Amino acid sequence: MQVLVASLVILALLTFIVYKIKKSITQKDIIIFLIAVVLIIIGIVYNNKVQEEKLPNVFKENYLKQKNIEILKLSSTQVNFEVLSSTRSIYDFIYIIKKDNQEYLCEAKNVEVLLIEDEYVIKEYKEECKVK
Repeated sequence: MQVLVASLVILALLTFIVYKIKKSITQKDIIIFLIAVVLIIIGIVYNNKVQEEKLPNVFKENYLKQKNIEILKLSSTQVNFEVLSSTRSIYDFIYIIKKDNQEYLCEAKNVEVLLIEDEYVIKEYKEECKVK
């Protein structure tokens, strides 16, 4: 969200500078400006969506690698809210797995997730599973 606001401020500043240089803004300039704003907003929304899906996918891959069981459905909630620059977060995961032809509802609480550059590292956690 902060990136969106900063981008809009920069675009407004650029528009003001162009206006001061040209002394008049045509309808074509306004349309180009609005198209640029819409494209930036679409890009930011898409990037946020990709980032939100990244952690659940990493958790699923980690679970499959460790337990050799595929997660059918997964829901995650961030438990702690720290400073934005922090690389450590705590999540609760609730998921459904299929083992021995039975579905289980599992819960992994207080899973510590570290973000190192662009890679998530999931520390060991305990899970509680019960028949669905």
